[in-house]
Amino acid sequence: MKILYLSTNNMGRSIIAEAITRKYLFKGIKAMSGGSHPGDDIHPVAFRVLKNNHCSSTNLVSKSWDSFSGWEPDIVITLSDKVLKEKCPAYVGGSVHVHWGLPDPSAQFGNMEENFNKIFHILDERIKKMLEADLEAMDKTELRAHLKKVTQ
Repeated sequence: MKILYLSTNNMGRSIIAEAITRKYLFKGIKAMSGGSHPGDDIHPVAFRVLKNNHCSSTNLVSKSWDSFSGWEPDIVITLSDKVLKEKCPAYVGGSVHVHWGLPDPSAQFGNMEENFNKIFHILDERIKKMLEADLEAMDKTELRAHLKKVTQ
């Protein structure tokens, strides 16, 4: 099962989701992340939060969603409301697509470390719930319903 997390800059939320999912690789899941307008590097606070939560940041780089044209993900999860307003690449057409809209932690007021930690813990809970089910055994309708349910 291949999961692609998409956001605008691929510097925070989607990178964190990719790292959390990779932590659960025993589930046979392959996770990647990309952005419509990728940044130059991963946000430094995102790196710190991943490290503090024992998630590897090895091989995590901000990358364009265009780099996945031949990858054919089974699931596409958008994390940015801005990305929904953009025309997603054609390769996501056959995927199960759900939106887990979360605010950009780098654009919120308050303590940046706390903002990123909050996003980390929300994504960790959602991804754990997502992976509790046998994703491979579900048809697309069941899978979409399950992916939406984990946000509640």
